[in-house]
Amino acid sequence: MIKKIFTLMLSLCFLSISLISCDKDDIEVPVPFDIPLTVEQDLPFATVQTSSYLRYPEIALNLDLDATIKEKYPKLSINNLKSAKLTGFTIDYISSKLGNKLDVINSAKIYIKAPDLPEVLVGTVENNTNPNQLVINTVDTELIDYFKSKQNSLILEVKGAKLSLDELKVNLKPVFKISVGL
Repeated sequence: MIKKIFTLMLSLCFLSISLISCDKDDIEVPVPFDIPLTVEQDLPFATVQTSSYLRYPEIALNLDLDATIKEKYPKLSINNLKSAKLTGFTIDYISSKLGNKLDVINSAKIYIKAPDLPEVLVGTVENNTNPNQLVINTVDTELIDYFKSKQNSLILEVKGAKLSLDELKVNLKPVFKISVGL
């Protein structure tokens, strides 16, 4: 009986030593975390009041998520990405050449694109009347594959509220929530 107690005590001692001597380089990752992004963009802009959408050229994001992850957690990489979603998006008016503002846009659709992947709808806005900001309603879509490439871009489709021809300077402000893990 004493031998069993001694063996049990010795086992507990080794277990506690092994728990105490854990590597100090263990990675603690408070996830998910947000990646806010601001892209200033000049948009040659033409709208007509119509029921169809006008598609604009791609807007390069070229978001290097691997570098962003490594900046926060040096021992992790894009290979540790478990989830990436767009959780917020606004388009803020800065200026225009002819005085038009964002209220020339009635509705908009935002798509994300990456090489060898289909474009996917990530947000919409309907019945906009705000001249200074478009608040995009985001779509709950998993975007991991779109961020494995550094060549990602947004595509904007717009339905006009009125006839307009101008060049708008705007800030695109997407916020991506990502989760990484071991």
